[in-house]
Amino acid sequence: MKQEFEMLQEEMDKILEINKSNTNTVMMIGGVDFSDNLTQAINAYWEILGDKYGFKQFTVEGSSKGDLFFLAEPKPIVVPKTNIEIEMDKYDSLQKIVDQLEKCEYENIAGLLVKNIAFLKLKELAKA
Repeated sequence: MKQEFEMLQEEMDKILEINKSNTNTVMMIGGVDFSDNLTQAINAYWEILGDKYGFKQFTVEGSSKGDLFFLAEPKPIVVPKTNIEIEMDKYDSLQKIVDQLEKCEYENIAGLLVKNIAFLKLKELAKA
């Protein structure tokens, strides 16, 4: 679902400047430059704005509020992983988990881990 964003006047001025300064016209239709150079320049600038404001650059459309406003799909919010989560990602298979547990010689109420039935079953599953 699209939401409304507002850019700064300086950013709109930059878009207008890109449109004016691109003189390498390949295809002009109705006074509008459709050359690849202009498209690439505008897309690159919308990518910068998308990174700044958090929207997907190719989903932009105008808003009825005025030139500085536009609608776009927001980018999904990515929550950075904690150090523990990064470490946990290293153990992405049962075998890696078993190897780590064997190295630490973990002891519990039932005794050494190597004699623990649950651990032995985990080890068996890792080999499958």
